[in-house]
Amino acid sequence: MSVQFVVNSVEQFTKKVSGIREQWYKDEPLLPWCRGQERSEWALLPKLYRGTSDDLRTEFEIREEFATRAPALSDYTKPSDNRMFSNWEWYFVMQHYGAPTRLLDWTDASLIALYFAVRSNSGNFPAAVWVLDAWWLNQKVTRRDEVIPPADPGTLPSDRKKVAPWLPDRFKKGSRLPVFPVAVLPTHTMRRISAQRSCFTVHGRERYGFEKLDKKRAQLVKIEIPSWEVKQIRRSLEACGIDEVSIFPDLEALGRAVTLNWKTVTEHLPHEGVYTRLAKSQIHGVGVFAIRNIRKGTKLFGSDDEGMVWIDESSTKRLSREIKKLYFDFAVLKAGRYGCPSCLFGAGARVV
Repeated sequence: MSVQFVVNSVEQFTKKVSGIREQWYKDEPLLPWCRGQERSEWALLPKLYRGTSDDLRTEFEIREEFATRAPALSDYTKPSDNRMFSNWEWYFVMQHYGAPTRLLDWTDASLIALYFAVRSNSGNFPAAVWVLDAWWLNQKVTRRDEVIPPADPGTLPSDRKKVAPWLPDRFKKGSRLPVFPVAVLPTHTMRRISAQRSCFTVHGRERYGFEKLDKKRAQLVKIEIPSWEVKQIRRSLEACGIDEVSIFPDLEALGRAVTLNWKTVTEHLPHEGVYTRLAKSQIHGVGVFAIRNIRKGTKLFGSDDEGMVWIDESSTKRLSREIKKLYFDFAVLKAGRYGCPSCLFGAGARVV
């Protein structure tokens, strides 16, 4: 889906979201769901589908291990009414602690989504906030324009049954996920869920489910933040009290916040720290030429301090001739292993 809107400030962003809300809901007391993403080009793809196998059996194994080991490591063994956590509650906990799931985090607080979009962005890439009509999505997928909390014991069994196929019981034979994502609400069993005003979509078996929806009538909008506006938008949000502690209300977040607040940041121009460039060699082919005096011991690529990746020499035998030549020409051969800096073959991108 192409970019629909570009905003350059917090004010423009809030005006755009307000306009979307009015267009979608008129006078209804509903809020659009928003999801901030550090990179604008990233798809709406849950963690389980970003590299881990999307085989449902793999997810069953992950859920089983998490639910088995988590009670001894957390306070989330039982809610306040003394009943055991449901499958959905454990699934929400898994998402918030970084385990791979088919969940995508959303929030009905648009400025929180905007903060997530710019929070870790260095300002080198455009960020984005996706805006979704969750009721439209569920009408499209389940034929009912409602969003329910499936883990809430007060939710009607008939309503829970509607979304149950998106989280089948572990190791249930013959389980097959629906195709498209569905929107669900979490029970607020964790402070972080409440602070972030969290809501979720859970993907079905289609990895790019959102892209397969009816794009012409989809109530799904992408708002892009240009890379050069990222830092000022982050500062504006922090001035409004939207920072690490308000998003993650715990001592760890407080430690990060005070570190960032008092950290001295020096802005560098792109050419600083560059000592060499590629140019045509008068001797042969292309050479590396110094563009300034270089003191003894200077790291020509100051940010390259990632150590060596060692691989067996034998593992390169089936590679093409040119790829093998890269290892032969540039890697360190020691005890039958090639030692390669992890950035070795991309180092040219660091030279201007």
